Amino acid sequence: MGKENKIEIKQQVKNRSKKINFKKCILVIGIIVLIIVILVAIFGGGPKKVIKQYVSGMNKQDTSKIIESMDFTGESAWEFYDKDNFSEDNYNTFINDYGNVDENEIKDEKDYWEEIMNSSFDNIKDEYESYKLKIEKFKAVDKLGKNLYAVDVEISIIAKPKDNDDNEIDETETVTFIVYKNKIISAIFIGL
Repeated sequence: MGKENKIEIKQQVKNRSKKINFKKCILVIGIIVLIIVILVAIFGGGPKKVIKQYVSGMNKQDTSKIIESMDFTGESAWEFYDKDNFSEDNYNTFINDYGNVDENEIKDEKDYWEEIMNSSFDNIKDEYESYKLKIEKFKAVDKLGKNLYAVDVEISIIAKPKDNDDNEIDETETVTFIVYKNKIISAIFIGL
């Protein structure tokens, strides 16, 4: 074998190794993309995430964060429905109602909730040294329709009053959140 043949063989081996490495790279990239998609599906978005955002906003007493987690069009459209008696026909009517909510009604609802939240947070600051909501567990997630969920959440409330004569709050309750397109449209407190 001449020197030229050895160089040619080395070049062929080098070209083959580049092809093998390229195939390995495609496989590795495919696996990485698959892992990212799975992680986003598990940890990203969804009804649980918006409820966590809402509870975080409550704990930080951040009205804008709470308002951001809510859908006032959905709230107005949902007001005559009940998750326990909700059917496919109700879903279609809900979607129709959702599309027909008046812009002024949406603005009024948002203004109302901002006022209620700010007033509540002022009262909490005046009366409590500490106040914390904690999600104990997600008890159930029921799909009511496309992008519409009822989520039962066990939430604990722990609050220490400023006045020593008042009792500390340490209670757990189940709250049913209705979530549409990853925004809260209703929260139903089942009981303390």
